[in-house]
Amino acid sequence: MNLIQTREDERRAIEILEDAFVNSPGVYWMVKDTANLSQRKWIIRLLFYESQAKKGAFITTDRNGALLFFQVNQKVTTPRLLFLRLYVLFFITGIRNGLKAMHYQKMIASVRPSNGWLGLLVATDKDLRTSKTAFEIKHKMFDSSDASNLCIFIETTVPRVRKLYQSSGYTEYAEIKHPYTDLTVWFFKRAPENQLN
Repeated sequence: MNLIQTREDERRAIEILEDAFVNSPGVYWMVKDTANLSQRKWIIRLLFYESQAKKGAFITTDRNGALLFFQVNQKVTTPRLLFLRLYVLFFITGIRNGLKAMHYQKMIASVRPSNGWLGLLVATDKDLRTSKTAFEIKHKMFDSSDASNLCIFIETTVPRVRKLYQSSGYTEYAEIKHPYTDLTVWFFKRAPENQLN
């Protein structure tokens, strides 16, 4: 996988992520108008740019998969991110939902351990999905975990994805009810290879 550094790769990764998550209530629940596709996409873009600032935005070599993946304990603020966060707060979520989103993030952070890798968003092009693309994403995550001797943490609100993680070497360690929408959040972890036994 390649760290995203060009505008072309940035556009392609955002396209893959938007296509995969634009209809996911777990991603867009906080927008002012959930029927507004543009507002939904802004949430995904903000997650992308925050991950990119943490050196955690990747694209597969075939450019058909995208991964937002970085160490949990990173705190990054840049002028660009500050502007984007304010834009999303005032024009996409509104202040009330923005405050709810901050509360939700704190709640998630209180459940998730503070040391390890976070798989924030993982997606492949639904029209060009290949096992090679999925394999490359999986191995980027697993290799980073094994090399650093740190666990991978990942969450989902989608039952189908929950089953996928359960069958892919992840252990479910927590479950909470979403405080603002009718969803369950499932928490998974995968220990590095030398801690698996």
